[in-house]
Amino acid sequence: MLTKFSSEHLHVNANVRSALQEVGLCEFQDFMTYSEGQLVSRPEKLPVHKLYLMVDGQQRKYFLKKKASRFPYGALRVWFQIQNPPLRITRELKILELMRQQGIPVASPVAWGELKILGCSIKGFILVEEVIGKTFMDVYRKSSLRVRRRLFRLYGELMGILHRKGIDSKVRPEDLLCVSDNYANFRNCFVVIDREHGQPHLVELSIEQCGTRLGEIWVKGMYRTGLGERSELLAFLSGYLSEAGWQSGERGRMKLVEQAFDRATEVLYQDHRFAHLQKEFQRLYGIGQKTPA
Repeated sequence: MLTKFSSEHLHVNANVRSALQEVGLCEFQDFMTYSEGQLVSRPEKLPVHKLYLMVDGQQRKYFLKKKASRFPYGALRVWFQIQNPPLRITRELKILELMRQQGIPVASPVAWGELKILGCSIKGFILVEEVIGKTFMDVYRKSSLRVRRRLFRLYGELMGILHRKGIDSKVRPEDLLCVSDNYANFRNCFVVIDREHGQPHLVELSIEQCGTRLGEIWVKGMYRTGLGERSELLAFLSGYLSEAGWQSGERGRMKLVEQAFDRATEVLYQDHRFAHLQKEFQRLYGIGQKTPA
């Protein structure tokens, strides 16, 4: 028995506690076994269930995401001693809180919990209230070129602020909801809703590291939204550089852009998912041929 080596942590915001109890969500295990709500996640992703609660006399929508480790209990102590990996749910909660502390608009978890054995997270959940808005990709695809450029300018500003503050997290287009068509700055219109990947603490990022992150975001973002115009890439980079706070002058900025182009080229020619984009990236953005390693 590992009971004496385990601990459960459960937090529920006071304003939703009674509503959760009405649908049978009282204890940690209730959340982990819940399956009544509509499953809205893709099969390869963490399971996410949609549920409705009556809060303050209004029906509101929430999303319950949960994760259980498949690692065998018998090897936990050795694994913990080697690297103590955080559960993705725990990481997401910490990253959302880190972003909130740094003034980045993010989705608001209202309940979360985890089970630890020997200090290592084994399973956990996070319950997030729905953010009312439209996905970045939907807005982008239905917008004029002028609005698309503005969206990518704001996207670049968001990434610049993240890197300046030391938040190493790749916010993808699908991680953004547009909650307003007020495009004065990204805080007016964007909310970050999904953050499973990234560092859950502040770090110091070099120009090379930032360029690498931008190159990956650029290629993978265009893969999801569809290829845009060269002016959209320029708007993204302009927005980024305006907020990143580099003090290294023109040479530093050029180094960052060169690193972004180099990483974008590597991704295009080393990941088969993006092979069909190679010719268009060469035509639109001037990316040169690179032989896979």
